[in-house]
Amino acid sequence: WRWDGLVDAGGRTDAAAARLRARRRAAELASEQGAAAEAANAAAARLREAEAAATAAALAERSARTARDGAARALGEARRLLAAAETAAARAAGEQASLAAAAARAASDAERLAAEAEAARLAVPAADAVAGLAQALARAREAAERARAALARAQADRNAARTGHESALNRQKLISGEAADWARRLNQSGSQRAELASRAASANEDRAAIAARARAIEADVAGLADRAQVAEQARILAADALARAEAQVDQVNAQARTAEAEVAEARELRATLRAEADHQDAARVAIERQTGERFQCSPPMLPGRFGFAPDPGDAEQLAIALDGLTAERERLGPVNLRADIELKELEDQAKLTAAEKAELDTAIARLRGSIGSLNREGRQRLQAAFQAVDGHFRTLFTDLFGGGEAQLALIESDDPLEAGLEIMAQPPGKKLQSLTLLSGGEQALTATALIFALFLANPAPICVLDEVDAPLDDANVERFCDLLDRMAAQTATRFLIVTHNAVTMSRMHRLFGVTMGEPGVSQLVSVDLQAAERLLATA
Repeated sequence: WRWDGLVDAGGRTDAAAARLRARRRAAELASEQGAAAEAANAAAARLREAEAAATAAALAERSARTARDGAARALGEARRLLAAAETAAARAAGEQASLAAAAARAASDAERLAAEAEAARLAVPAADAVAGLAQALARAREAAERARAALARAQADRNAARTGHESALNRQKLISGEAADWARRLNQSGSQRAELASRAASANEDRAAIAARARAIEADVAGLADRAQVAEQARILAADALARAEAQVDQVNAQARTAEAEVAEARELRATLRAEADHQDAARVAIERQTGERFQCSPPMLPGRFGFAPDPGDAEQLAIALDGLTAERERLGPVNLRADIELKELEDQAKLTAAEKAELDTAIARLRGSIGSLNREGRQRLQAAFQAVDGHFRTLFTDLFGGGEAQLALIESDDPLEAGLEIMAQPPGKKLQSLTLLSGGEQALTATALIFALFLANPAPICVLDEVDAPLDDANVERFCDLLDRMAAQTATRFLIVTHNAVTMSRMHRLFGVTMGEPGVSQLVSVDLQAAERLLATA
């Protein structure tokens, strides 16, 4: 309190010193901002290099996958040729066995015909003997003519000899015909034996050619296996390079985010300093106004008017001295009896406010730390779950389609918590494309593979599938049912299938349906197919 009405509460800071500190801090922030900009540019350059490396690795992986698919197709063709060669070899072996059996039968027939021919040849001298008997009969007739006394007996003998001679002639004719027949059959068996021998030689040549072809195919298969192994090694190397490039990209992204955070902090500090500078300018204007009101002159004219040096020295020391003098002058004023009480109240309130501020700062820091840890844990869990589901989805897609490949990709952001999901599929014989470009059946099979991949990653006790097999044909329905059986055995999940497909219903364990035994009265019917099969087997 002063006689001219001036009231000063103290506690002010020197405006010039504050402006100097603000300018010094602004210069420091400018240098820090330049360093942060250089770090951000370096991080952006590293990010571009990592993206280029990732693109090259992706191209290498794509070429390796193309080579692997070509090797797989060549291996399948070689296996098909090998199977055809094995079938032809088995057929040739069967024909050779048949020819050997036919040759054995022909040899036995030839031996039997030779024996019969030999028997016929031995029967021919007996006919000569009969001819000799006829000559003896002629001589007997001459003797009978000379001996008339035995005419009756000679006549009887002659009649008997004539009858036997006729029988012998007939038998000789029959034996001659049979001998000619057996000779003809012997000639035929010889030609058949020659033909069978030629066919056996041809079969042996075919078998040798087939064996040579089989050896050539085995050599081709071995070469294709080596090529497939080389392609697989190249694919593994490309996948490792891609993983390293992705890790570098993640590291560069983290550095870029850190640099962005530092730049944001620098911008906030610059805004704060600018506000403080504006405040100091306002304080300077207020001081100039007060100087004009109290001393009727501007601040630069005060040293000449009141006789003190323009540069009094250390501003902080002068501020401390001013504060001391101000406090001493205030102590000379009226005594406030409640000053001690008010001081204690203000100190308690200040301590309480400081404690609350510290508690709020601690809570804010703890909350930010918790949010950061939750985000980190969420990213880790989401990344682990994404990798697990992606692995199961690739395997199940290949099983359902009998080949091809599919993958899950995070898009639109580098942060897994903010990124979107894209399903890329490549059925056998087609190119890699998005799920929306596939047909209805392919979309259904792909969605089924994704659902079952989620169940493999996190099994649930119950799963309800409503008309999943509606757009599928019979072959794909069989694959779907096989995968469903494997999932039920692997995950212990109970699957409830809503379907009208007869193939799917035939593969279920129990059927539930609604029938109307009476008009207007519906009834739930349940059939245990396994129990029905056991009952049928028992019956």
